[in-house]
Amino acid sequence: MMAVHPLAYGRYRRNASISAVGRETAQPEPGSTTTTHKAGYRAGRTETYPMVELKISIERDLAVLERVMDAIIGVHHYEQPVIFLREAWASRAAYDPNSDNPHRWWNNGRGLPEPLE
Repeated sequence: MMAVHPLAYGRYRRNASISAVGRETAQPEPGSTTTTHKAGYRAGRTETYPMVELKISIERDLAVLERVMDAIIGVHHYEQPVIFLREAWASRAAYDPNSDNPHRWWNNGRGLPEPLE
């Protein structure tokens, strides 16, 4: 995805939200990729797999959306990933890295949380 869009949000790039690991279920039908490539699989049996939810924000531009969707579908391990698109309002701050707002991490005495990676 990053090859086709910077995922810009204000003065930051590569912005995304990734949920905790959850579960998703599916019941592949006869002739599906699962029944074709998974040895011993019986069509109609429900399987549950780990999943995360990824949220990104891009500008409202059909050409950009097409490039992002093609990039996701091209590298996803499912032949048909579940993707929900929603048009929504997003916040945009009046960016001031020298703000004296006491709630900002650089002013509140706590700083940023420890990074995960």
